[in-house]
Amino acid sequence: MSDALPPCRLLFRSKEGIEIFSVRSERDAEPLPPATDRKFLLKGASSFQTMLPDGSAVLVHRPDKGIVKIDLDGNDTQNSDQPFFPNTSKVQIMDVSPKGSYLLTWERGSANESENNLKVWNTSTGECVTGFRRKMINRNCWPYLQWTHDEKFAFLLTTNEVRIYPGTFPQKAETRFVDKIRIPQITQMSLPSSTATDSVGKILFAAFIGKDKNKPARAALYEYPPANESASPYPAIASKSLFNAEEMTVHWSPRGDVALIALQSSVDNTGESYYGSSSLFLMSQQTSNDAIAVPLPQEGPVLDVGWMPNAEKPPCFAVAAGRMPSMASLHNGRDGKATFLFGNRHQNTVSWAPHGRFVNLAGFGNLAGGMTFWDKNKGKQIPPGTPVTASETTQFGWSPDSRLFVVATTSPRMNVSNGVNLYRYNGEKINNNVLPWNNENYLPDRLLQATFVPAAPEVVYPDRPQSPSLKDLGTGPDAAAASAAAAPKPAGRYIPPSQRNRAGRGGGNSLADRMRAEKEGKMLGAQKVTKTTPGMKRGVVGATGKVVVGMAPPEQKEGKSKSALRREKQQQKKKEEAARKALEEKLAAEQKAQEEANKPVDPVKRAKKINKVLRQIDELKQKDPSELNEDQAKKVASEPSLREELAKLSV
Repeated sequence: MSDALPPCRLLFRSKEGIEIFSVRSERDAEPLPPATDRKFLLKGASSFQTMLPDGSAVLVHRPDKGIVKIDLDGNDTQNSDQPFFPNTSKVQIMDVSPKGSYLLTWERGSANESENNLKVWNTSTGECVTGFRRKMINRNCWPYLQWTHDEKFAFLLTTNEVRIYPGTFPQKAETRFVDKIRIPQITQMSLPSSTATDSVGKILFAAFIGKDKNKPARAALYEYPPANESASPYPAIASKSLFNAEEMTVHWSPRGDVALIALQSSVDNTGESYYGSSSLFLMSQQTSNDAIAVPLPQEGPVLDVGWMPNAEKPPCFAVAAGRMPSMASLHNGRDGKATFLFGNRHQNTVSWAPHGRFVNLAGFGNLAGGMTFWDKNKGKQIPPGTPVTASETTQFGWSPDSRLFVVATTSPRMNVSNGVNLYRYNGEKINNNVLPWNNENYLPDRLLQATFVPAAPEVVYPDRPQSPSLKDLGTGPDAAAASAAAAPKPAGRYIPPSQRNRAGRGGGNSLADRMRAEKEGKMLGAQKVTKTTPGMKRGVVGATGKVVVGMAPPEQKEGKSKSALRREKQQQKKKEEAARKALEEKLAAEQKAQEEANKPVDPVKRAKKINKVLRQIDELKQKDPSELNEDQAKKVASEPSLREELAKLSV
């Protein structure tokens, strides 16, 4: 990193107040002097915060006063403990627009039905520019008002429709929507924060439509304005229906032209998971009116998804999925096919560095905190000198220059061992003695949040490869191997003398030993997917001939016994006999159907049947066309032909 570029900054929010620290990522740079006294940008308790996208300010909610704006550009004279946005002490959730021009807040509504509780604020002036009424919210569906990437339009989710407003709300002027999209039963909506240059003039958005009567729930991708503006109902570019789906999570590509949609349900009908089921689908303008089911290499829930964030490179995304030990895989961003397997580990988190070169795969939350760092360009793991484990991690993230990874233990998720640690992109932990903060200040339950401050638009950090001096510094693969050889062997679990030196893992031949050995033998390591089976199903990766957990090994015909060959021959004969019998039954059924068709039609009975269908059509025509399912719409469309046939019968 050039000396002209500023160091990265970390923002801490604790029960004492707000602090900011600068950190350098160069290994040979002089560490910044540690702060002897704690310097707070703001003192006092706070509830939550959000940063402006350019890193110029942070908006902090104080429960006793309201939302305070803290300048992060070094101008301390602007910071005040007085609320920048008036009358916001009751706000419960907030979000900022893509460019940071507006702040969206929600608070519980009063008894006055005319009073707005979903408000839009100007982040430069602190004035409320418009508001809407929203009685209740679902945090999984937040935010209900979303801006396009350029803030030209704002989409408001309402009951059964999406209203479109000009993105720049004039202050103290009546707010009117310029268009509306009718989508019955819509409950969620998502817009991309960026848009490809070749799709200017078209706005993509995803929607989740809940189930209604006999209609299953579905996720759909739309464009505004539509190609056929006269079509009714509003036409979807691509969609996917699932009866048991209850909500969706949308992951947009860096260019905003492809959506990865995860559909979740709280109940797994197969009974294999207590936490429900999930499926992953890829939707874009090129998916031919249908969603692509992403073929995952291991059965089980979708744990995390992450797009490679560099829009200048071919699109790809990583997925962690399956029951533990889960499988992480890299997929093509256009067709969803797997291109690389990271291997089986206890992992549930995918985190890409901003430049898209490095990716961290970790097991946080209810897992032990194991982390692996990968170089996506080389398709290899970056081996640290010692195993990387960040236990009790509740928050994490990459620095804007892609060289540092922060892990934090925060309250109230963890009320012990609060603190912040830094790792380099290769998994090397930075000594706490050179960090500009003292983790003892946050023990046991004082830290609330720790995040990197986004880089300003004019600050562009270079995309740097791995340092060539890793081997010399004892963190390369050779040094790691030497360190592993020199390290004392772990004592391991205790094995009774009677079970030592016997077959099985650890010398034991118990059922547990044999099951453990079988399980570990089926775990896959990192490998390239060189051949993908067409229409690859879950649990199948046509890559290297290795067997995925749950699959039977491929048959080997060489060296089979005579009895085995005889059984195969008998089974083949039975299959041929069954196929011949099925063909005969099919031909007989077709002949019978032909005979029935050749029978003369009774005009009176036919006319009676047609009149019955016409009465049903008249009832359907009284309903809203958008409420009809596919079969009902076909029945209504058949009315002219039925009336023509009835006239020919002359009954």
